[in-house]
Amino acid sequence: MKKIVYISILIFILGCKQKSTKEVSYPETRYYPTDRKFIVETSKFIELDNTRLNFKQITNEISSFQEKVDRKAIISFEDNEIKKLIIPYVYGIGLIKQKNVLKIKSDSILIDNGYPISELNRILKRHYLNKGKIARYSASPRRALVEITIDTNKTGKDLEKVLTKLTQSFDEIKKEISDTIQLRVLFDYRL
Repeated sequence: MKKIVYISILIFILGCKQKSTKEVSYPETRYYPTDRKFIVETSKFIELDNTRLNFKQITNEISSFQEKVDRKAIISFEDNEIKKLIIPYVYGIGLIKQKNVLKIKSDSILIDNGYPISELNRILKRHYLNKGKIARYSASPRRALVEITIDTNKTGKDLEKVLTKLTQSFDEIKKEISDTIQLRVLFDYRL
């Protein structure tokens, strides 16, 4: 009788849905920015769908990993059958002028007197097409950066929501203006 119970349990366990070890194939992969090169073998991928890291840990991981040349930390997530790969920037690596940085949080855009995140398309377009006209916005599309600052305890899923909204807005703007603008994303948990 014990053998029958053990065999039944074993069959039940083996019959349960198993995780596939195959890599998922996506119809399209998008890179942000497209002009930064990286070598897969020396890159560290942070999958937002699977990570247990919070925003502060993700930012620190990126910062510590990218201190050496030819190493990139890459944020990876899926957005409607599109695999999106972001090579983020962090403070401390290179000179960044504040006027070239558009700061956003989970629910707001921190420029002028502030805007709700629903205004992202309009403000992002102004930021990229400003060309030095308004002092608080980017001096040129080449220098434009978008800084994401969310609560340090927010999860990878929370970050994914913000990045999904940002990349979708950016893709719409890029298609509309037919230019070679690049989305450069900066992570920071300081406020």
